[in-house]
Amino acid sequence: MSLLIPQLALLIAFSVMFTTVQKTTQKSETQSVSTWVTTDDDRTQRIEIRGKAEFNDEYTDIVSVSEGGSVLVEEKRHGQSHRYEVTRNASGQLSRSYYVNGSAQPIDDNAKKWIAQLVLEAVRQGGFDADVRVQRILRRGGVKAVLAEIDMIHSDYAKRVYFQSLIKHGNLDVAGVQDLLRQAAKQISSDYEQAELLLAVAPIMVGKEGATDAYFSAVNTINSDYEHGRVLTAILKGSAPSRELLVQVAESTKTIRSDYEKAGVLKRAASVYVDDPALRKVFFQTISSIESDYEHRGVLSALLKTKSLNGELLTSLLESATTLSSDYEKATFLLEASNAFSADPALKNAFLKAVESIKSEYERGRVLSTLLKNKQIG
Repeated sequence: MSLLIPQLALLIAFSVMFTTVQKTTQKSETQSVSTWVTTDDDRTQRIEIRGKAEFNDEYTDIVSVSEGGSVLVEEKRHGQSHRYEVTRNASGQLSRSYYVNGSAQPIDDNAKKWIAQLVLEAVRQGGFDADVRVQRILRRGGVKAVLAEIDMIHSDYAKRVYFQSLIKHGNLDVAGVQDLLRQAAKQISSDYEQAELLLAVAPIMVGKEGATDAYFSAVNTINSDYEHGRVLTAILKGSAPSRELLVQVAESTKTIRSDYEKAGVLKRAASVYVDDPALRKVFFQTISSIESDYEHRGVLSALLKTKSLNGELLTSLLESATTLSSDYEKATFLLEASNAFSADPALKNAFLKAVESIKSEYERGRVLSTLLKNKQIG
């Protein structure tokens, strides 16, 4: 019995902490329906907005509902239910109703207090009207006030929506971007939401190199290799990334565990690293972190298609290819690359030495026979 009690206590504690949050939006030809529901232990809170609704400045009540629309705010707790409904009648006037346990009640001071608390909490946690709300908070208290508001939000989705609105309207300087990124890195646990936020931040990073470290600290909190790679690829598509940024991208790419996702980033990044010797060195160091010979060879093959196939790049390609342990992948790459090495005698000798490093007689013969057939060797 003594062993059962701690386990039971742990189960009870877990059930008390368990919370589910759901927000959905449905659109039809006539109006949209947005619903936010949160369940915490024995309490369920819900807000449903049909059509469009406008709130007062404090977000404690509804001041306008579109034609045919309505707002429902509801809470069920300890066996009691409270419900507040706002509808718009045919003359355009708002009709407000308040119910306790299904029975209509006057909207007295206690009812107003409950309505104010629940409307504000639902708007905050559900991300409703975030764009407008962030602008109002900015006017009252600036960037720090918005960040403080985000600190009170539980949902990663709603946090991301508020952060994005702050990016849009906050006219952030370097310090502001740093504060935003550091808070997001600590508070957003969803890889998808973190990635979506970082994609939104990327365009405003131009001219804010001081926030680069904070940006990549946030990038490196993403556990999903897919989302991690998605962010890095988007950064590279930006206008003229700096050398510092490219080094950070390469270093961050090394931390991607999936060889497939890592190779995908490197293939898409190949063209921006090959012209600068220092960047090229960093790039090939990142390639060497790929354990899969297949993916490694795939990146080398992508480099062959770049427009900057100079002697230094071709030498680096050969050096990287010789580290492949798979004779098949090594032979496959050398066959793909043979035409690029045939014109320069020095490179041709280095190429033939790479061929000699193939241990498999079959794979080595496959390369040599093709070279003979194409009259690349005599």
